[in-house]
Formats: sequence, C-alpha cells, structure tokens
Amino acid sequence: MIVTIVTPTLNAVEYLKECIESARTNATRDIEIEHVIVDGGSTDGTVELALSCGLRVLQGKDSGIFDAINKGSFNSSGELLGFLGADDVMLEGAAVAVVKAYRESRRRWVVGAIRWTDAKGHSLGGLAAPPNWVTPAMLVCLGWNPIMHMATYFSRGFFEELGGFDIAYKDAGDYEMFCRALTKEPYGRIDRPIACFRRTGVNNSAVHGSRTTAECARILAQHGPSSNAQRLFWRFLLKTYFNLGNPGWLLSKMADSTRTTLKLQPKAHF
Repeated sequence: MIVTIVTPTLNAVEYLKECIESARTNATRDIEIEHVIVDGGSTDGTVELALSCGLRVLQGKDSGIFDAINKGSFNSSGELLGFLGADDVMLEGAAVAVVKAYRESRRRWVVGAIRWTDAKGHSLGGLAAPPNWVTPAMLVCLGWNPIMHMATYFSRGFFEELGGFDIAYKDAGDYEMFCRALTKEPYGRIDRPIACFRRTGVNNSAVHGSRTTAECARILAQHGPSSNAQRLFWRFLLKTYFNLGNPGWLLSKMADSTRTTLKLQPKAHF
C-alpha cells in the first residue's frame, strides 16, 4: 500500500530534515511512503533540502496551509493521505498502526494520538484521540480541535468526496473538515501516539489567535447545538474526558498556567 504524507513548507529548513527522516523510516516491505513537499516560496534552502532527499516538491504561491495541502493531496498517488507539518515528526511504527486501523476498522479515515513537544523536542505530555462516538455537535462545543491533523489519515476516495479542505479557513481548516467528515461517518481510532506535534510558539493558530477564534466560532455556529445548555454540557464533559485521560498533558497545561500567572504578577518593591 502507498501512504502519502503531504507537508506544506515556507522557510522550514530548521526542522524539515527530521520530519523527512521520520516519514522515510516508516516505510516497510508492505508500505511505501510517498512524501510530497508543497512549498510556498521558501528562500532558506527548504526546497534544496527536500530535493536533495529525493522528494517531489510542488512549488508556487498558495492561499494558505490548507490550499497547499489540497494541492499535494490531489497531486499524489497514495491510497491513504496524511498531513505532517514541517516541524512535526511521525513516530516509529506509525504507518503500520495507521494501515492496520484502516483495514480492521473498515472506516474511511483513522485518527491517532499525539505527543506534544517544545521547540527543542522536550515532552509536554500526550493527547489521545477523542472517542469515536463523538459527533460534530459535541466536538465544536469544546471550542478547539482535539483531532490532530498530523495523526489523521483519509482514504483518497473519502478525501475527494469531501472536496479536501475548505481554503476559506486559514487556521481552523482541519477543524472544519473533520466536522464535515464526522457528519458522514465516525473514524477508526488508533489507541497510541503516531506523531509528535512540536509547539514552537510560531504555529499558525498561535500566531493568528484572534482569526482562529473567529473561525472556530463560525464552525460552532454551523455544527453546534442551538441550546446553550447543551453546549455547556458537552464542553464540560469533553474537557473532563481529556483532562482525566491525558494526565501528562494536564500537568503541562497547569505548569504553563502557573508560569503565565507568575509573569503577570506585579513585582514587589521594597
């Protein structure tokens, strides 16, 4: 089976080598990894690095990350399509776990867990895939996307049926598409981490926080329950589920909150 990994890039040379190697080492006798780089105009050697590693590179201006991913996906040949940021990595055995879940679940998309890391690769805890009984209405009540794109794989047929990502969404395009996918069918759930999401501080949603918030509000309006009581109920239930089910991630969040609070406290003057 061919598994396609699409990586959008723009001046991403710092982490790209590790990303490429992580995908390459996931190939097995039965699984071919097709890694496609879609570059939006890098000037730091990103394209040269990708080409030196033998990868196919699609170059040209795009309308954002999700437009780039669409271009790479529709111009590839894999039966399964995955999306990996240039600063993210596939974990060992990820492709085998994805193919196994795809075949055994007989679902047209599968979702796994991730590990969070900081810019230097230090662990910030893990995040399990949401339960596959979750509906779009439940998911949007959370207010953020817990289905991580670097741990999500679509069959080519399902991706094409969905029409790819809606490029009108610049930051929450994955959230919007996964909600659309859920309106059609649940996913096969992979009960293990299959990728690392590197938090560099310059991730798209972090840089464009207000725009991301506005896009999430649009998704909530489209897919969420009309009752505010229902929204609050599902938000509370899913927050509890994730906090209790991901203790390392919870501790990391608490530590971040404590550091932020200490920074905001006025200094004492004696």
